[in-house]
Amino acid sequence: MSYATLMVHMDVDGKSSGRESVAADLAARFHAHLIGVGAWAPMSVFLAEGAKVDPDPTEPHLQDMKSLLDQKGRQFCAAVARSDPQAEWRSVLDFPTDVLAQECRSADLVIVGPGQESSDPFRALDPGSLVLKAGRPVLIVPQGVTSLPLRHIAIAWKDVREARRAVRDALPFLQQAESVTIVGISEAGEDDRVMRQIKDVAAYLARHRIEVIAERVRPADVNVTDALLRLVHDENINLVVAGAYGHSRLGEWVFGGVTRDLLAQSPVCSLLSH
Repeated sequence: MSYATLMVHMDVDGKSSGRESVAADLAARFHAHLIGVGAWAPMSVFLAEGAKVDPDPTEPHLQDMKSLLDQKGRQFCAAVARSDPQAEWRSVLDFPTDVLAQECRSADLVIVGPGQESSDPFRALDPGSLVLKAGRPVLIVPQGVTSLPLRHIAIAWKDVREARRAVRDALPFLQQAESVTIVGISEAGEDDRVMRQIKDVAAYLARHRIEVIAERVRPADVNVTDALLRLVHDENINLVVAGAYGHSRLGEWVFGGVTRDLLAQSPVCSLLSH
């Protein structure tokens, strides 16, 4: 199993985030095709009554928007040319989160930023909403991160559908890791049951030629995000794999909101699946 196509979102605003460097390195590592996506929704897409309309592409403002997206595309293709000379660029005048959720039908893995700089839905991506809509694993690359060495990976485990999907979606990463740690969360008196689950996951990974170095159980009354971030720091973890949002974003409960916390706080990349 591998990633044949990677898709990366490029922001309309700001300078290079380093995200394209991560995407280019991964494309080279997995011999994958790379697609960059940029999007920006015109304010005119809604009438005063709230009805959506098609913007007129001849309006000067829309032409300026298209020109900026084209410029971003040229910058993206130049930045990743060494890894994928045939890299694609796609740009759409619509809401970034909706555009990427639709375009990721073409990809095995979607690479985005944490989305903390702007809450403007016309210009900025909402990674939390994207995870719910994409139907694909989403790799969150924090600001300032320019590479993803696959040395030490941590799996944040809870026996729910989202975590099982995340482990499956992360197999290409896990197969290249030097070490894998599984961290399970246990309610009071359930340590043995959680450890049995973790051993099942470790056995599943072993059949995919992945060796689990460590198996840990953490009590549920400990802040899960704090425990994960401590593990990241103490053991030089490069990537966290986790299920995202148990039922819905409003009913967020997997690991007590660890999805939201990872988006906001993790200093390393996180692979999230819903």
